[in-house]
Amino acid sequence: APNKAPNKAPARMAAESPSPVFLPRPLPTLLRLLFVLLLLVAPSIQSPPPKNMSKPTIVLVPGAWHQPAHYSALIGILESASYEVVTKRLPSVDSSTPTQQSVPNDATFIEKHLLCPLVDQGKDVLLLMHSYGGCPGADAAKGYSKKERTVAGKKGGIIGLVFMAAFLANEGDSLLSKLPNQEYDPWVVWNKETSQLNVSDPKNVFYNDVNDEVAKVAISQLKLQSEPALSSPSGPPAWPDSVYDGKRAYIQTALDNTIPFVAQDAMVTYSGVKWDVTKLNTGHSPFLSQPQAVADFVVDRLKAYDY
Repeated sequence: APNKAPNKAPARMAAESPSPVFLPRPLPTLLRLLFVLLLLVAPSIQSPPPKNMSKPTIVLVPGAWHQPAHYSALIGILESASYEVVTKRLPSVDSSTPTQQSVPNDATFIEKHLLCPLVDQGKDVLLLMHSYGGCPGADAAKGYSKKERTVAGKKGGIIGLVFMAAFLANEGDSLLSKLPNQEYDPWVVWNKETSQLNVSDPKNVFYNDVNDEVAKVAISQLKLQSEPALSSPSGPPAWPDSVYDGKRAYIQTALDNTIPFVAQDAMVTYSGVKWDVTKLNTGHSPFLSQPQAVADFVVDRLKAYDY
């Protein structure tokens, strides 16, 4: 019998189908639109930036007989907290023309050499005044508040006033007029020929609570003070102005032998305006005996008064 054709190999089963691939279903048009909108608006709903990216500058006005070197410990602490501090010796201190000095002259100096260079750059300023510095300092500050400058379309300005054991003078007042019987204290040595004032017992008057070695250095840095500056009338001060409501402060010094605490308290109490007050258990120079406490209060006021 003829050979049979070999049996054909059984047909192979159809190739196995690949594993199914599940493609994402397209988002509905409305959801896609919402997704795009979210991407667009996300940057605008992030946390808002700080109100003021740069910190205010502190302008420090020294007191009578004193100069910037006396405040170096306080300045160092404030600078370590990233605050710029600007200060200069007043013209009435160590003056070669003492008879030509006055509160208005010191005020003009503060305005021209300390305030204007800063606010003209649009900077915010906190004005810190010590002792006699409260008279020309408050005079110089008139019209330079942040609120007033903002209304005038200008940037920068004074955001707050801090008086450190300082005189609060009204228009027409002199430092001498604020003293009992309008007479200088016995520790003031008045050379009427030169119109200059010295201090007979600076350790007890200015630095009664200051370390002896620190006080010794501070005494060596004192300069003669022009008498006419202390007896001349002050101009209109800024501190009573309503633009400083909630933005004026006073550092009282309980052991003060220069401006006794009772006098400081009376000036604040009868000023007719409200103050943020702190009381330190120091003499007239807390910037030497308790510089950290002064710095802490100043920084607190800076944060509270910042715009």
